[in-house]
Amino acid sequence: MNWRLHGAWLTAAALMLGGGYWLGHRGIQKQAGAPHHRHHAQRLHLALADLNGKTRSLADWPAKVYLINFWAPWCPPCRAEIPLLKKVAQEGKTQGLVVIGVALDRKTAVADFVHAHHIDYPVLLGGETGLQMLAEFGDMQGAIPFSLFVSPHGRILTGRLGAYTPGSLKSAVAYALKKG
Repeated sequence: MNWRLHGAWLTAAALMLGGGYWLGHRGIQKQAGAPHHRHHAQRLHLALADLNGKTRSLADWPAKVYLINFWAPWCPPCRAEIPLLKKVAQEGKTQGLVVIGVALDRKTAVADFVHAHHIDYPVLLGGETGLQMLAEFGDMQGAIPFSLFVSPHGRILTGRLGAYTPGSLKSAVAYALKKG
């Protein structure tokens, strides 16, 4: 009888852990043929300082769609993704796409990295607000890179936890431009 009680507790614990995992990860889902995404009732209100200390918002860069990429200079997948983001930022201008980096590190480390790697798209300093934004929009672990495609009115179109590949970014841009 004691073994039955232990078995029941183990089964209940496994179900709770599995349910918690499912609830925690259902926010960013993978659908066939579509990038990871989550539909949000809330909107992204971006108001962060740039490297010169000026508070910036999406309205500072008119676009059809924004790609907001949360990253840090010390993050290897983030660093590997930067050349791809630079390329998409250049190519996407004609389609109305603006890439904005939200860096989660000290200003000096970010500025040094941006200058050394010739990042020519806007980079903002996320700080504590950036970390709160990660959780608010589905990245409960605070893992980076984390990217969101956003409409000019702040509506989240699609998102992704983890670095893009050239193919996955191309699909995500097409999806966002279609939905934007």
